[in-house]
Amino acid sequence: MTLPPPADIRAHMDAYLKRLLTSIDEEGFAIPFIPADPLTGEPSLAYTVGLHIRRGYELAISGLPYEASHSVLNSLAARLLEQQTPPTQAMEVKGAAGGGYSLRLRQAESAAPFVLVRTVYSRNPPVWQAVWPDREGRFPGDAACTLSGAAQLPL
Repeated sequence: MTLPPPADIRAHMDAYLKRLLTSIDEEGFAIPFIPADPLTGEPSLAYTVGLHIRRGYELAISGLPYEASHSVLNSLAARLLEQQTPPTQAMEVKGAAGGGYSLRLRQAESAAPFVLVRTVYSRNPPVWQAVWPDREGRFPGDAACTLSGAAQLPL
């Protein structure tokens, strides 16, 4: 595979950042999506950029397809706003995943995956990962959870 010249990469990144900032201005936050890596098996990642300006934190989810990631993060942000409760470790947000499933929140241990937050804001606000359950509603780490440990990237 041949990489484009650095000037082309820079122009592409500048255009992407402009679209991202427009989305943040219009919607209050943007959601970049990094697809799963078929070579390493690393699952997908989606996270908010800009939510921390109004809420003090960002949200992330891993292992879901593009549309599901966006839907879940938008729903989760809305539910947390409705509840007027800040995220806490192991907090369950009922119905935020669609199909009646809950999500469990955990604070991300590393800011490394959230490059666009640092690029846009030059800071590392807290990021809360939404962990999704198996079909029976059991979360990774729960007894009898049927999800593979590689299904969701531990952030």
